Amino acid sequence: MPSMLKPWMWTISVVVILQSSTWSDGRSFSKQDILKYREKVRAMFYHGYDNYLNHAYPYDELRPLTCDGVDTWGSYSLTLIDSLDTLAIMGNYTEFRRVARLLLNHLDFDEDINVSVFETNIRVVGGLLSAHLLSRRAGLELDPGWPCKGPLLDMAETVAKKLLPAFKTPTKIPYGTVNLMYGVPKGEITITCTAGAGTFAVEFGTLSRLTGDPIFEQTALEALDAIWKYKSDVGLIGNHIDVNTGKWTATDSGVGAGCDSYYEYLVKGGLMLGNPKLLDQYYEYDKVIQQFMKRDDWYMWVNMKKGSVTMPVFQSLDAFYPGLQVS
Repeated sequence: MPSMLKPWMWTISVVVILQSSTWSDGRSFSKQDILKYREKVRAMFYHGYDNYLNHAYPYDELRPLTCDGVDTWGSYSLTLIDSLDTLAIMGNYTEFRRVARLLLNHLDFDEDINVSVFETNIRVVGGLLSAHLLSRRAGLELDPGWPCKGPLLDMAETVAKKLLPAFKTPTKIPYGTVNLMYGVPKGEITITCTAGAGTFAVEFGTLSRLTGDPIFEQTALEALDAIWKYKSDVGLIGNHIDVNTGKWTATDSGVGAGCDSYYEYLVKGGLMLGNPKLLDQYYEYDKVIQQFMKRDDWYMWVNMKKGSVTMPVFQSLDAFYPGLQVS
């Protein structure tokens, strides 16, 4: 077992603090309320999952209006990979094992297709790693060296290796697209969003800790260091950046789309990897976010160089930020 693997990474725990569950008017959730909403969530999941299987598999996603399938992020049955850990969390171990074996027997990532580096990491690499870590709970046959060995882990590593060529840039910030067989496509645009460049530490860090190969964690951290390096004099980052020059091409700064998961991964990566530098970077960002972006209970978009408001709007993807502060 690689020495860098930490024992607390071996399992995933979901903690629900019932005492703190309250309605907006202050009333507490009863146990009956919690069970009712749990079953509502379960029904919602299976409504989407069953219709995907019936109408869209083996395509990536279900189109809800035409009720057919479409390949969106790479033509590898993305919804199945994305659903594996949810099946285990919901206790449907029989379906988890069926789908895991189906994917292991039929998925092939040696294809001449262009894929999103960001989406492939969070949904495919992340989905496979989560499924791997939950496989013992779900009763999947394990390799003797689990959790440092296993077919789902091997598949996650295979996919991650295909993403590594995207990071071979002068800044260490990755391209947004990679070809699964040939690396970065010829003529690929050099502009990527901040979130797309800084959302790898959790998956790549986990992969390095499980396999013992430091290249993944090192690559993710180099990209984070690069973004930190290119922040403005007032301490803000922009929305899009040139991966070759480090020049910001979109200078609106916010906590929502294009920036959101960069902040999220500084916190999660810092906690999971035991890396205080990442947490320190997040706290520094939060200071200027509170200073320039916050207006009452809302976070606006501001100019990254001056901090002046450029878009006085609050968008759906901004809503995660208070939860990140609680962490």
